[in-house]
Amino acid sequence: MRPILIPEYFEEFSCIGGACEDTCCAGWNITVDKKTYQNYRKVKHPEISEKLQRYVKRNRNQQDDSSYAKLLLDENKNCHMMLEDGLCSIHKELGEQFLCNTCATYPRQFTQVGSIVEKSLTLSCPEAARVVLLREEGLGFIETEEPKDTRGLISGEINLNKHPLFWDLRVFTIQLMQSRKQPIEIRLIILGLFIQKIEQLNQTELEKKLPEIMEDYLNRLDNEEFIESLKNIEGNLIFQLNLARDLIRYRMSAGGVSSEKYLSILSQLLEGLLLDEDDNQEVQDMDKSIAKYNQSYLDYYEPFMEKQGYILENYIVNYIFKNLFPFNYNSMFESYMMLVIHFTLIKLHMIGMASNQQNLTQEMAIECIQQLAKAIEHNSSYLQGVRKGMEDSGYTTMGHMFVMISN
Repeated sequence: MRPILIPEYFEEFSCIGGACEDTCCAGWNITVDKKTYQNYRKVKHPEISEKLQRYVKRNRNQQDDSSYAKLLLDENKNCHMMLEDGLCSIHKELGEQFLCNTCATYPRQFTQVGSIVEKSLTLSCPEAARVVLLREEGLGFIETEEPKDTRGLISGEINLNKHPLFWDLRVFTIQLMQSRKQPIEIRLIILGLFIQKIEQLNQTELEKKLPEIMEDYLNRLDNEEFIESLKNIEGNLIFQLNLARDLIRYRMSAGGVSSEKYLSILSQLLEGLLLDEDDNQEVQDMDKSIAKYNQSYLDYYEPFMEKQGYILENYIVNYIFKNLFPFNYNSMFESYMMLVIHFTLIKLHMIGMASNQQNLTQEMAIECIQQLAKAIEHNSSYLQGVRKGMEDSGYTTMGHMFVMISN
């Protein structure tokens, strides 16, 4: 047996198969591990064998056994092994044991912290998104055990000798994000200020001062004067809208997006906020976009979040846990910046959808987050491009994070 750490929601999830409104068999690359590839070459089933020979091809430029081969997609970016009902012909005809690691474990994600394996769900799956995001009580975590040979690929790992303060930082970060004394935007800003503070310290100073600094920043949630000063920070909607438009346009050009559901959400965003897709939007038109944004925020987004703000809180806490935040990029502040970008894009899409539909519902929020996860979070090259673009533009200061988060 081996020790594992899982969110409480993990064991509540099960695939709903053909009842799912989306498919995990389309829209992204599907890697095949070496063991499964070798098993496919031994399959005798006439129809399945012929398809496997034709559509499972070696990744000659990959040395990693986990990406030994790949499943080719059709012109619509659908897996050739998918049946008309959206289910998998390999699973149906050969059994679950013949699924590659990618398909057998999705939407489950595996990471490792020291000797402990951690499991979570990625929200690109609609049912996983519902299970995670709709927990009004927030996300909790439990320690348990499982057989050592349990199937699953480790996607990220933390060396506790290299990052001895990982657990202290993780517990603090989740505690801060789950403190509902203040809106989620305020909590995110305080997190950024905290990370900015501790990155100024060397390792010896940090180990000595971290408990005191964490207590200080948690206490700031109750400091009315401090909170008021944060609320008085003016956001910059022109900056937010232009940045978001650039990010969206870059994503559409970086291999495109095949999901009709996401393209529908994007269309609602552009129409709802009167945004042009090109760079030639006049100042007066941008003023109209800002007016639309503000109206949608006040009429739909803010009232919705007052009642169901736990949805974005759960998104952020799940992101922090599954991505081993704040050590998932080159620096802690870079990790924070990428979290803020995800949050900003989700918020903007929700406000645009709400403006377009004159409403914001739980179902709309879930679909928005799920589709953004599918279009963005699974594309590592896109995320690296965004990171580099932010660096090249100089948008990497706490000041820029302020204007991205603030309303």
